[in-house]
Amino acid sequence: MSEQSDETSSILNMVLNPSKSLANWFTAIGLLGLFLAILNIAGCIHPNYRVSWGGVFTLEMTNNAFGYLEDAPTFVLSDAIFIALCAGLVFLGIRTINQQEGGLMGWFKSIIVNETWPALADPSVGGWSRLFGAWCLLLGIVNYLYFGLNSTGWIDPGVYSLTIGLLAFGFALNNLSFAPEGEENLD
Repeated sequence: MSEQSDETSSILNMVLNPSKSLANWFTAIGLLGLFLAILNIAGCIHPNYRVSWGGVFTLEMTNNAFGYLEDAPTFVLSDAIFIALCAGLVFLGIRTINQQEGGLMGWFKSIIVNETWPALADPSVGGWSRLFGAWCLLLGIVNYLYFGLNSTGWIDPGVYSLTIGLLAFGFALNNLSFAPEGEENLD
C-alpha cells in the first residue's frame, strides 16, 4: 500500500510541479485548448459543426462530439470543464516558467530567439538535421494556421495529422542535432 501511495504522490507532484520541459508542454497545450474553446464558442472552429468537448474526450459515450452549428448550444457544461482544465494547464506551466531565469518574458523571447530558427537558412549553424528540423517545425505551424484561417479547419483530422507529423519530425530532428557525436569505433 505504501509503495502505491508513493507512486501516486510522485505522479501528482510531477503534475503539480512540472519540470521546465513539461511546463512548456502544459503551457502550449493549454493555450491551444483555450484558443480552440474560444473558437468553438464563437462558432468558428469548423464551417458546419460545434464541438462538445465532453463527447470528444469520452469518445461519444456521454454525448455526441459534434453538433450542427444551427441547432447546437453555444455554451455547455463541457465547455466550462474544458476551459478550466486548459486554464489549469496554463497556470501550472506558467507558474514553473516564472520560477526560471527570465520568467515569462524570457520564455516568450526564447520561442522566437533560439538556436533553431537561424538554421532555416544556414545548415552550418547546426547541421542538416537542425536545418530539416527547423523547416519541419515551421511548415507544421504554417500548415495549421493556413488551413485554420483559410478553411476553418481548426479541428480537421487531416490538418492535425500533417501538422503533428511535421512537428514531431521537427522536434526529433532538432533534438538530434544537439546530440553528442558518437565514437567511430565501438570495439
